[in-house]
Amino acid sequence: MTAQESSAPDGRAMGQELSLRVILFHEAIAAHLGLNATEHKVLSLIAAEPGISPGQLVERTGLSNPAITKIVHRLAALGHVDRRKDGSDGRRYALSVTSEHRRDLARLFAPMAEAMNGLVDGMDDVERAAVTRWLTGTVEILRRSTAELTGSRLCRTPGERRRVGER
Repeated sequence: MTAQESSAPDGRAMGQELSLRVILFHEAIAAHLGLNATEHKVLSLIAAEPGISPGQLVERTGLSNPAITKIVHRLAALGHVDRRKDGSDGRRYALSVTSEHRRDLARLFAPMAEAMNGLVDGMDDVERAAVTRWLTGTVEILRRSTAELTGSRLCRTPGERRRVGER
């Protein structure tokens, strides 16, 4: 029996459906915040690395300096981001999300988080281990696939400090 003949979805189909639903969910969150998808993802990077500089955002995203500057100005004007002069270099800015933004995000994510907790609570240890293995593997496959498509410039985690294009 082939994967298409089976009633169970194959890995590709599950991955595509997961990807679609994640993207649509984040598009809806962005819309509630008055942002486009790019602004929302840049905001996520700032939230993940408080104190990140605009230059580091350029490195992480592959976007140009002017694009990042425009996005950061807009995020600050909308009250999502604080810009502070970097204590060690007065020419640089350290970026962080505002407490108001964190509250807004927590409110928007609360229903989904509650539903996800309910889903996980209903699983036994074996099911949780299988789901964890699949999700961990999916994230790694996405990281590698993105690295191949972009020459590694978009896959850096906060601890990685590679130059654009370095593998």
